[in-house]
Amino acid sequence: MSDAGYCKIFRITLSGKAMAWFNQLPTHIIENFKQLSQRFLHHFSINKRYSKTASYLFTIIQQEQESLRDYVQRFSEAVLEVPHLNHELLASILQQGLRRGRFRESIAGKPPTTLDQLLKRAAKYIRIEEALKHKVDSGNKRKIREGERKDPRREGFAEGQRHMPPDGFAKYTPLKAPRAEILTVAEQQGIVQWPGKMKDNPKRLKSDKYCRFHKDRGHSTEDCCHLKNEIEKLIQRGYLREYVENNPSGNNTTPRRGGRSLKKRKAHGEEKKEESTNQFIISAKYYKGQNQSIPPSKNWP
Repeated sequence: MSDAGYCKIFRITLSGKAMAWFNQLPTHIIENFKQLSQRFLHHFSINKRYSKTASYLFTIIQQEQESLRDYVQRFSEAVLEVPHLNHELLASILQQGLRRGRFRESIAGKPPTTLDQLLKRAAKYIRIEEALKHKVDSGNKRKIREGERKDPRREGFAEGQRHMPPDGFAKYTPLKAPRAEILTVAEQQGIVQWPGKMKDNPKRLKSDKYCRFHKDRGHSTEDCCHLKNEIEKLIQRGYLREYVENNPSGNNTTPRRGGRSLKKRKAHGEEKKEESTNQFIISAKYYKGQNQSIPPSKNWP
């Protein structure tokens, strides 16, 4: 067959980029098939895959979050790309790419001499690693489930304070001023007990609301349940009387049994005692002026 025939047959075997290259050849530039084949090889020689050497395996390094199973599999696939490899070098090469751990120590102590021995040793430590990971994952899931079952009143605030804070009150004293204003007064008087730091929450950190009581974002000062509780505690301890609504007497302690506060009950008892004593003294003077004896004590209050 002539060179022209070979060139025509060669053209039939081409497709894609090779066909595009052939169609772009200048006319009357190819004189024979040998010249055509040389031009073809020269143009596409960059696409030729060369055999890799043992030094290539030193570039196969275990990544930070890569499991031992994934790394050993990746290393084994790289070994297949290196022809005529001395398997006695595999252990030392693999050791260089491994992260610190028990498998690396095992190879350093007793290096495997074949690829099969290396993979068998690796399988043992892969099982150990995966068993430990399963134990840790199970523990984390259990903690999450236990956290979900906890009383939401003891959890940190989320955006909008969906959870009730601890030590809440069934009923709160009506106020005639904003809580933010009352907080300022309590702070000046040095009677306020500041809360602890709120737990981190991505949604809370993105909130544009700010709480002066917590000194943090997530909810407004007026909507702060902890501040609401703190003000109620101070009121029941006798502070902040001037901010209690509909309480002209200034007494804002929480009503007790009988509708009277403990302070009122004590005062009432002292008045009764003083009244009884005065009656006894007056009566005694009267009977003494009349030269009469004092009746038995059982008739006196």
